[in-house]
This record gives sequence, C-alpha cells and structure tokens, in this order.
Amino acid sequence: DTGTGAAGLAIDIARQAFETSGYGVSFTQMPHSRCHFGLRYGTFDGILFESLKERPVELLVASKFAIVNRVLVAVVRANYPHALYEGPSTFEGANWLRVQDEDYPAQITSDTQMYPVDVSENAHGLLMLRRNYVDVVFRDLASLHFGMDAVRETAGLKTLLPAIDIEPFYLRLKDTLAPVIVKYDHALGEMTVNGSVDRLYYKHLGFSQVAFNRYFSG
Repeated sequence: DTGTGAAGLAIDIARQAFETSGYGVSFTQMPHSRCHFGLRYGTFDGILFESLKERPVELLVASKFAIVNRVLVAVVRANYPHALYEGPSTFEGANWLRVQDEDYPAQITSDTQMYPVDVSENAHGLLMLRRNYVDVVFRDLASLHFGMDAVRETAGLKTLLPAIDIEPFYLRLKDTLAPVIVKYDHALGEMTVNGSVDRLYYKHLGFSQVAFNRYFSG
C-alpha cells in the first residue's frame, strides 16, 4: 500500500490480466476476515490472495493459476546454531511464536522437538525474537519484507533457507463472475507464454518467476 493505492508484483499481474480481458479492477487492502465480510455484504467482488484450503461461506470460483506463493521461512537470531533449515532437528528445544488463527503447515504443528509460545497477534513478533522471548518466528517472506513489522534493519537476525513450506495462493471471485474468471485465466495463460509475467518479475524482483521458485525451494 503506497498511500495512494495498492502496488506490487501480484497487483500488476492481476491488473494486466483483467485489463487484457476487458475489465477494470481496483484493490483495497484489509485483513482476510474483513475481505470475506465485504464479500457477503456486496462491498467486494473477490479476494486476490486465498488458499484453496479455505472453505468460505460465500460461493466463490478460483483462478486456475496461482498469482503468488506463500513462502514460509524461519527467522532466527544471528547467533542461532543453524545456518540452514534441515528439518525438525533444526529447531530442537526451541521456543516458537504461534500466532492465534494462523495456518501453519503440519511440519511445524506436529514437531514435538520445539515448544509453542502462544500470542493473539503478530505485530511485534520480530521484536519478541530480538528480545529472546522466542527462538524462532515463522513468517511469509512477503510479510517479512513488507508487513507491519518488516525487517527494516536486518542486523541481529537471519532467515533460514530453504523455505519450510510453499503454498500457492489464488484469486477468487464471486460465482456469478465465473465468466470473468474464464477470460482472466485465458489472459494470464497468454501472459505466461509471451513473457509478460516474467517481465513483471524482473521489474519488481530482478529475476524470473522460475528463478524465484528455484531459489526458495533450495
């Protein structure tokens, strides 16, 4: 959110696909639960980032193309004894920050070698990490760099790679807009083939979509 509207890689990809399909689109940033509230009351037509694990009350149709991936990484203090994520043994005996209502993959929730520290929200998660209240914080890479407590100053912290989990997130629209999704998918497929998606990746990140996925998958 630039202060004058939404911007970024996923926004540019979606906007170009909609415009190529002959539709205008606008974006509003808000918490996920409020997005669904707005859908129910007709304020919004869809949600840009949604896991297909979600089972919403509303009738929604999803794009067949993931627009972004949630790249879940572990953030630890710089003196943490591991430099890479190597499975459950990486966090043996560690306290981890478990945020209420967050969706964590099974490899985290089923790990009996570390201990959860429960909190109701994550606005100060990295501060808790710096102050030794917890040993590891699991964060989406995008929110790590652009969220409320983004790492403005990396001193004292490090990110362990490869990513612990990579989950695709999709655009979903109200089911009455199913014809729009069909045209959107067609446009996005063409954008992938003709290099438009990669050009947007280079514009925002400096490398291609394939390079991005390879890097974080190790």
